[in-house]
Amino acid sequence: MAEMSRKRGTIKFLFWFVVAVGLFYYAFHSYNTGQLISWYYYKAGTDGYAVNADTLKNATKENPALVQIGPFEKIEGLQAVPVKKGDRLPINANGIISSEQMKKGDQAVLEDKIIKVTVPVKIKESKGFKYKDSFKHKGVKTNPWAAVWNVVLIILIGLSLGLTAEGFTDMWGLKLEKIDHSGAIH
Repeated sequence: MAEMSRKRGTIKFLFWFVVAVGLFYYAFHSYNTGQLISWYYYKAGTDGYAVNADTLKNATKENPALVQIGPFEKIEGLQAVPVKKGDRLPINANGIISSEQMKKGDQAVLEDKIIKVTVPVKIKESKGFKYKDSFKHKGVKTNPWAAVWNVVLIILIGLSLGLTAEGFTDMWGLKLEKIDHSGAIH
């Protein structure tokens, strides 16, 4: 009888281990390919130019970031894609330089089909709090279901790891006593 439960424990361990590795691979692959980002940063909330705001962080007035405008499917480096409100954002886009910001010209200006970004981050104050105002997340409509999927994926990874551990203890024949956390005095 004990051999049968150990055999079942080994099968349980191996199955849930493979599931956990598969879920980790899927999460890692989705993150590295930009799939998770493109699901979250979903649509343009304003007219302007979709950019990867992370690539603009080193720009200064003395050394501005020169962003090339074009119909790119995937933004790599200093590239921008013209978008209208409601358009689907290209891959790796996480912010929008709006047309209004371009007209102001204090952070970015349009010169000969190149966006010249001079101040990617401004320190602003609102209601007594100072905060960094950058192009990241600005002008973007997010997909709330992408955030829900991320939570579901983390729950599935946690569940598979827990069942892997349970299979491991069954495989070795370990019987752990459960702790009563109810706080009742016996």
